[in-house]
Amino acid sequence: MNYLKKIALDSSSIHFAKHSNIKTLEEIQAIVKNEFSDSKLSSLQKDNESYHNHLREVQDELNKKEYVHKIVTQISSDVNQYLKYEEFLIQSNLYLRATRPQNNITEEAIGWHRESFYGPNMEDSINVWTPILNVTEFNTLQYIPDSQQIPDNQIMLKSKVSELTKKGSDRNKVGLLYAPKEIVSGVDLSKNKPMLVPEGCSSVFSGNLIHGAAINYDKKIRFSVDFRIIAKKNYKIEAAKTFHTASGKPYFVEFN
Repeated sequence: MNYLKKIALDSSSIHFAKHSNIKTLEEIQAIVKNEFSDSKLSSLQKDNESYHNHLREVQDELNKKEYVHKIVTQISSDVNQYLKYEEFLIQSNLYLRATRPQNNITEEAIGWHRESFYGPNMEDSINVWTPILNVTEFNTLQYIPDSQQIPDNQIMLKSKVSELTKKGSDRNKVGLLYAPKEIVSGVDLSKNKPMLVPEGCSSVFSGNLIHGAAINYDKKIRFSVDFRIIAKKNYKIEAAKTFHTASGKPYFVEFN
């Protein structure tokens, strides 16, 4: 039986894709452990700017080593099955999330959202979210089952401006939002479930699934990486977000 079908958490919302080889995950874990060792954290934690500057530097290192491509290589057959299409594009730049305990104070958790809130083409994208270190039931990503089926025009949003994240800042380049949108109505957020991903796996889900609110109530920093994929037939070049904010590279590139 295909692993993706065998361990589906919710066949209409989330699938787990087992990595064919865990070497890539072990490499990322080793980098994160070294760059966020206790000795380095003692100086980084003195102010938020230093912390997010270092996080952006480590994210840059991961992207120079092309870990998006390496992760997708490990789960490509499952991605093909999920998309029901063999040719797809991958995001050129992954995000490294390093979410500190009680991060609601420092705005390190992105609120409830779907990808189409923040960019063109995203209504047809899928998300790949991969736990790296210290991900538990007390700090993991949350999602609303079946919410990918709710039309955009039924969801009411309220925009605001972040007091901590400025456009183009290191915080912004590690995926934090300078103009977040809040869901006001149209989604029952009380139906949330934790995304508990088995070891050695990535979760794969629709970009339209309402997800987020990963406040860290545990005692250690939670590390994960994520990026988006889109079937080549669904990519609309005329509507494309041309360059990725963090890297200056094209937002989507071909996977080959």
